[in-house]
Amino acid sequence: MKIFLLIIVCFPFSLKAQQVDSIIQKSSLQQSILFLSGDALKGRLTGSTGATEAAKFIAEKFSNAGLVPFSGISYFDSFPAINKGKEITGTNVIGLLPAITANDTMVIFSAHYDHVGEGDAIEYNKDYRPDDATFNGANDNATGVAAVLELAKYYIAQKSNRYNLLFIAFAGEELGLIGSTHFSKSINASKIKAVINLEMLGRGTNNNCFIITLGNNRIKKILNNNLKKSYPHETKNYFTDDRYFEEDLAHRSDHYPFARKIKNTFTIMATSPTDIFYHSVDDEYETIDFDFLLKATCNIALACEYFTR
Repeated sequence: MKIFLLIIVCFPFSLKAQQVDSIIQKSSLQQSILFLSGDALKGRLTGSTGATEAAKFIAEKFSNAGLVPFSGISYFDSFPAINKGKEITGTNVIGLLPAITANDTMVIFSAHYDHVGEGDAIEYNKDYRPDDATFNGANDNATGVAAVLELAKYYIAQKSNRYNLLFIAFAGEELGLIGSTHFSKSINASKIKAVINLEMLGRGTNNNCFIITLGNNRIKKILNNNLKKSYPHETKNYFTDDRYFEEDLAHRSDHYPFARKIKNTFTIMATSPTDIFYHSVDDEYETIDFDFLLKATCNIALACEYFTR
C-alpha cells in the first residue's frame, strides 16, 4: 500500500518535468540568441535600428506563441530617453497571456533586450578593438530574452495560470533601467503579484542560479521548494543567494523599479558580474553554455509556477 501511494504522489511531478522538457527546447533558445546577438543588430543599443529589429523579432515571437498585445493594439510601448546628450526613443515589447478566469492581478516575466551598441556608443564602453567594435551581448542579455520567450510557450501550454501573465522585453536597461522605470510608473503596482526578471543565464558560475532581491529572503526558499515538487528526489538547492553583494546588483537590474512597491520582486541570474565577457565584444553566441541555459530555463519555469497559480 505504501509503495502504491508513493507512485500516485510522484507520478504527477514526473509528468510535469516531462512536459517542461518537451516544450522548452535548446534549438529555440539557440535560434533566438543567434539572431539577437548577430552582428547585423550592431549591439542593440536603445534607439538604434538594431534595437528596432530586435523588438520586431521579439514581438513576432510573442505573436506566434499566442500572446496578445498588452495594450490591446500593439506589442510596443515607447518611451523617451537620452544617450550622450541626444534624445532617442526606446521601445519595450509586451505580450499578455490572459488569466484562465477573469481577474486583474498580474505576474510579470521580464528581461532586457538592449545592449551597449558599438564602439563608444555608451560612454563607459572601453573594451573594444579595431578588428571588433560590436558588443553582441549574447549572454547580456539575449539569454534572458530567449528564456522569457520559452517561458511564454510553457505557460501558454499549461493553460492553468490563475493570473494574467505579462512577458516584457525591456529596452533602456543599459542606460539606467529606463524602460522598466517607465513601465513601473504606468501600471498599478497593487495589481502586480510578482515581478520575475531574468538576466545573464548563459554561463552558470556554480552550475546554478542566484536570486537578487531588495531584502526578500523568502524568494529562494519558495523557488527551491516548488522546484523540488517536480524533482522530489532532488536534495540540493538550485537557487542560491546573491554572492556578489559588492556589485550592488539589487539596484542594477530591471526588477529594481518595482521592488519598493511589490513584495515578490526579484532577478534570477547565473553569470557573475565579474565574468570575463561582461560588456566585452567577446560576449558572443559561441560562448554560451546552451545545456546549462536549457536546464536553467526549465527549472525557472517549474519553480516560478508558484506565482502563476
